[in-house]
Amino acid sequence: MLAELQRLQILIKTLTQQLQDKRLENIQLQAQLATPVVNPEEQQARLALQHQLELLQVEHAQSVKDQETLSERLVELGRSHQDLQSNHEGLKATHTQHQVEQNQLRSEIQQLKQTLETERADFAQIKAQLEAERDGLVRKNEFAKQKVEAIIHRLSMLGQSTSTADTAN
Repeated sequence: MLAELQRLQILIKTLTQQLQDKRLENIQLQAQLATPVVNPEEQQARLALQHQLELLQVEHAQSVKDQETLSERLVELGRSHQDLQSNHEGLKATHTQHQVEQNQLRSEIQQLKQTLETERADFAQIKAQLEAERDGLVRKNEFAKQKVEAIIHRLSMLGQSTSTADTAN
């Protein structure tokens, strides 16, 4: 039993030593993993990939920013489009109203033109009647004037004959 106990103590020492060796080896392996041995080509490729990844991340961030800017611009353009469409509808309504007013004015002008033509014809007829009446009155006046002159002439002759008869008496 003593021999068995000694054998077990030696086994425990051996196992303890092996455990310490394995722990030390494990620590060394962990240190190696923490600072891996990389060959320079792999290191350069890794740096290139990391740089490319950073560039892609910057491009992605810029693309997201551009997308947000474009979305905002699209919203602004949508509002501007709605405003322009409202203005267009307003102008269209105003234009339609102006066309209606223009047609009404044309109709009124046409009516006034017809009225003026009718009045012009009426005035021309009245003028012709007045000129004919004036010509008639001028002739009557001339005739009356001739009669008055004839009467004056007769009276003056009668006056002369009475004055000669008075002088003879």
